[in-house]
Amino acid sequence: MVLLVSSDGEKFEVADEAIGKASGMIKGCLDEDCATNGQVPIPNVTSRILSLILEYVNKHFSEPHDDFLIPNADDPLKRFDDAFVQVDQDTLFDLITAANYLNINSLLDLTCKAVADQMRGKTTEETRKHFNIVNDYTPEEEEEVRRENSWAFE
Repeated sequence: MVLLVSSDGEKFEVADEAIGKASGMIKGCLDEDCATNGQVPIPNVTSRILSLILEYVNKHFSEPHDDFLIPNADDPLKRFDDAFVQVDQDTLFDLITAANYLNINSLLDLTCKAVADQMRGKTTEETRKHFNIVNDYTPEEEEEVRRENSWAFE
């Protein structure tokens, strides 16, 4: 077992085998024995996000799964993943940041796909509105970007 300490000081005891399989960053830390007093600090991840990540890790890395199966609607793991990313945007972006920091590639892929799915079929203006993005381009700059990247607007 290993003790993870979130940025806000909450401690989470997890099986080192599961978290080591899931997180490249934590595996490296465990391999290099950089835990202090049996604790691995996770300074960039809050306890709320870390608890969600550990829920994902427990579901994906604690139980044996056939990695070669193509997920379908009846697959309990796919249903879990679909429900897991049904969170508010702030939480989704925090999960992306944490998955990247912890080097959990499968979670990073899942959460980035969820963001991509939110963008699918939307115009540029609809995407800006959905993600609260302020357009700071002048009309001339925007036209230049569209011209240089015309393939993206087809």
